[in-house]
Amino acid sequence: MLGRKNGLMSATLAEKVFEAFNSGLMILIAIITLYPFWNSIIISFNESIDATRSPLYFWPRVFTFDNYAFILKSNKLHSAVINSTLRTVLGTLLHLMYTGIAAYGLSKRWLMGRRIYMLIFIFTMYFSGGLIPTYMLYRSLGLLDNFLVYIVPNMWGFFNAILFMAYYESIPDALEQAATIDGAGKFTIFFRIIFPASRPIFATIAVFTGVAQWNTWFDTITFTTSDSLITLQSLMTKMINEAEAQKIMAETMGESITRGLEIIKPVSVRIATLVITTFPITVVYPFLQKYFVKGIMIGSVKG
Repeated sequence: MLGRKNGLMSATLAEKVFEAFNSGLMILIAIITLYPFWNSIIISFNESIDATRSPLYFWPRVFTFDNYAFILKSNKLHSAVINSTLRTVLGTLLHLMYTGIAAYGLSKRWLMGRRIYMLIFIFTMYFSGGLIPTYMLYRSLGLLDNFLVYIVPNMWGFFNAILFMAYYESIPDALEQAATIDGAGKFTIFFRIIFPASRPIFATIAVFTGVAQWNTWFDTITFTTSDSLITLQSLMTKMINEAEAQKIMAETMGESITRGLEIIKPVSVRIATLVITTFPITVVYPFLQKYFVKGIMIGSVKG
């Protein structure tokens, strides 16, 4: 009897040690994961020249808003934020609708020509026409200097369609068969049955597409020239280049000539732009995380 009690006490002590070790390890991993974000924030709020002299660890050494003031002083910032927000919201919604419906059709093995469609789409995953043919195609479609250049080319993505199809195949066929017997059409079945049952994968693809739309800047620089179509990311890129140019000018012309100019170190501007551009996505992501994990796990197991 005494041995049994000692065994229970030993087991309880071992469990407590394991829980303490596990908790400490998780806290350490969390600190290691979050510290780069915190370090970026304190650098963005530190005086730019001072930040380059020695590393910053836990708190700004010379606190200042100059780095953000350098970015926020642009008169194009307002339109850039609006354009980035619109392209993210509209681009994500239209991508979900178009790719989601197309993937639903492709998930049906009885679809005529399905094998040919799949082979064509798989080919496009590995090969593309290149930048010049793409530019010529967009010009022929009237997408150059057009807000639709942010939306139309991104409405379809075959990789996301594969995730959609994998999830659709996990939905019991009996639901669609019962709806068909009741006289429901394909669109009714999709919007009334498939879509509500597929919310996790839709949330997952929304995260993928939303982050991609928000972070993209290359299409703005390549396919637009109007300032009214500038996006936040392309504006931030120009601000970084401007800071680089000021640094080079200061090093080349000397302190006596550039003394009256506001010289901001490019590294500080780069970190400040990182904070500005990642903050909205960081705020939205936790609300979609539970759907994101569930959608990925089901799609990976089924695929």
